[in-house]
Amino acid sequence: MLNLNRSLVLCVIFLIPGIFLAQPGSYKSLGGGWSAVGGMTSVGQEIFVVSDAVLYKTTTEGKYTSCGGGWTSVGGMCTVNGAMYIISSGKLYKTTTDGKYTDLGGGWASMGGMCALDGILYAISEGTLYQTTTEGKYKSLGGGWASIGGMAAVGDKLYIISEGTLYETTKDGKYKSLGGGWSKIGGMCSLNGKLYIISDGTLYETTIDGKYKGLGGGWNAIGGMTGLGEHLYIISEGTLYKTNTK
Repeated sequence: MLNLNRSLVLCVIFLIPGIFLAQPGSYKSLGGGWSAVGGMTSVGQEIFVVSDAVLYKTTTEGKYTSCGGGWTSVGGMCTVNGAMYIISSGKLYKTTTDGKYTDLGGGWASMGGMCALDGILYAISEGTLYQTTTEGKYKSLGGGWASIGGMAAVGDKLYIISEGTLYETTKDGKYKSLGGGWSKIGGMCSLNGKLYIISDGTLYETTIDGKYKGLGGGWNAIGGMTGLGEHLYIISEGTLYKTNTK
């Protein structure tokens, strides 16, 4: 009788989704309808997505509320100290979690990406990497950044994919190559000391020295990607997915 009960328990464990079978790269859908995604980031325990020019606040289970529209031609979106910074139609805006915003100035054209490191914004505009304060003051860290696939920060370094090569970049713009072959980038973000990159439809976990392992394919038509807690949140083909990293 004891052996029979144990067998039944094991069968139940194996059949419950998300229990025992969970592994890095496994995922679940949080709902569709996410079209024309312009940007995506996390603040606190919530996710923020610009979809069809509207900013939405979204829980980790996919429930969402609108924070207002007018967010067109989004060129970058990231979080610093509890506030969002969004580049929309060439202007940088500081934005609260209820959608209130402050204009920090224009001139941000042909955006390649934006991320935050130690309370400072870093943005690539017209092939030049800029260091930008949260009040909009900026300085150039050098040019030559072409065909940007992704940009993220881990520790005290920036990581940029340019023309298919992953670069480690210091706060003053000095860089070194970590290897090439990164094609058709769909998304890139950092989480818990690692980089996560979608390349040619496959999700990769990548260390800061450029070593990587695949976590599964089928990631197409990526709208956005961000990390929160132990999970990645990825919009693929209009659906928001919660994806395991452990």
